[in-house]
Formats: sequence, C-alpha cells, structure tokens
Amino acid sequence: MVIFAIVGLVASAYISSHRQVDQPGIVTSPFPGTDPPDGDTAAGGQGQPVGGITCDHGEQLAFHTHAHLYILRDGFSQPVAANVGIPGGSLLPKCIYWLHTHDRTGVIHMEAPVQRAFTLGDFFDIWGQPLSLTEVALNQVPAGTQLAVTVDGQPFTGDPRSIPLRAHTQVVIQLGKQVKPPSFDFGSL
Repeated sequence: MVIFAIVGLVASAYISSHRQVDQPGIVTSPFPGTDPPDGDTAAGGQGQPVGGITCDHGEQLAFHTHAHLYILRDGFSQPVAANVGIPGGSLLPKCIYWLHTHDRTGVIHMEAPVQRAFTLGDFFDIWGQPLSLTEVALNQVPAGTQLAVTVDGQPFTGDPRSIPLRAHTQVVIQLGKQVKPPSFDFGSL
C-alpha cells in the first residue's frame, strides 16, 4: 500500500508539472453540480473487470502511454476526476485499472501488461460516467446545440465512445458555445 501511495504522489507531482497550452477564453470554472467527484462512480469500476480491462494490484508498465481529455461547457473547462480507475484513491488503492487518472489535469494513463487498443468509451465505462452525443459526464448537451468533438485538432463526427486512445491523443469535447480547441503540452510524458 505504501508503494501505491508513493507512486501516486510522484505521478501526481510529475503530471501536474505539465500544463495546458495557454488558450484565451479557456477557464476552469465548473457550473454548479457538474464538477465530478474524484474516483469512479458506483456504476464504474470498483475492482471488477470492465469491458475486458482488469484492475490489478500494481501499475502495469509493459505498455505505458498517455492521452488527454478536455471537456468544455460553453467555453469553460470541466475537470476530469482524479483517481478514475483507482478504487480507494491514490493513498489506499484497492487496485489500479489499465486506464486511470491520478489528478484532475485530464491526463489518461494507459498502463497495461500487453499492448492493446483502448477507446474513450472504455475510460468512461471505468469512470462510470455517461458518454454519448447528448450527454458527457454530468453535462447534458444544451437544447438547440450539438456535441462538438476534436481529436488531435481534427473534427470527429462519429460516436465519441469509439475514439481510439493512442500515445498523446488529444480529445476535446465541447457542449454549448464552442471555442478554439485547446491543446495539451505532454512535455516528456
């Protein structure tokens, strides 16, 4: 357990040193009731396999890479929860899923015992949050608007659940008013 805590603290410090590229108009200011609590919801991963993704007693590093997710509502950034895929949190983790977060930066860690494909839908299933063309986490797409999604700066018009997560994939999901999609500086991740 102590090793999990140390790994979690080191990873959080390392990841928090990487930042969003400055974008005018992008402000983290969640709307009331839309700031998700840390960890998985009751519908998400609590240690059982989720979509063939297991929760192991340690981080798996044979396949190790990162992607990034922004969720924007009317131009404001909603944080992605910390400790998604880490039931019990970083200090007393029960286990760690192959897809997880350590903090609220939106960095999605993909750490598996073998190289395999992951999707944004896999991540949302572990998180236990909805992801569709009409709902993203705790946000409904406002009436009269459509979900706008970019992947690596390019418009994506399919089902957001099918978005492949690869090394340094950048996903921006916008609900309501749209702004220029921000990018994330992965630094040495």
